[in-house]
Amino acid sequence: MPLYRLLYRSDIALSPEASPLDQQIEAIVASSALANTRDNLSGALIASNGVFIQALEGPLTALETTFERICRDLRHRRVRLIELAAAEERAFPEWRMIRVNNKEDVLQLCSEFGLQGSGRPDALRTSAIIALMRSVLVSNARVATGAGFPLHG
Repeated sequence: MPLYRLLYRSDIALSPEASPLDQQIEAIVASSALANTRDNLSGALIASNGVFIQALEGPLTALETTFERICRDLRHRRVRLIELAAAEERAFPEWRMIRVNNKEDVLQLCSEFGLQGSGRPDALRTSAIIALMRSVLVSNARVATGAGFPLHG
């Protein structure tokens, strides 16, 4: 079965009055992990400085359906597709969904790749974004095992 990867950014439209933002984001990660298990997707999410950046990977039909749902989700504003392309292998095979949560690394990633603005990175830069997200996750996993929602287990 062919494998695809989708990368997008959106403005966060969560209500801080409902519950703390971190709790709302963790709830999104948990519910995404359940849906991704059903749909054979894996991925990672960054939530920083009012922006979501998410990488999803799996079968094309499941990615398209999931992205359509994200575009209709009122917790997102100004959803922008950065890339949808074939992938040779999963960058996040260990996680159904995980949050990249090292604030220093996330801020560096966002500023280096211009993800806070409306610009669209080229293919080389999107590959670097995915690689950096994975690097942060793997180094954090070494420090705190059991984080996230693994694919197997």
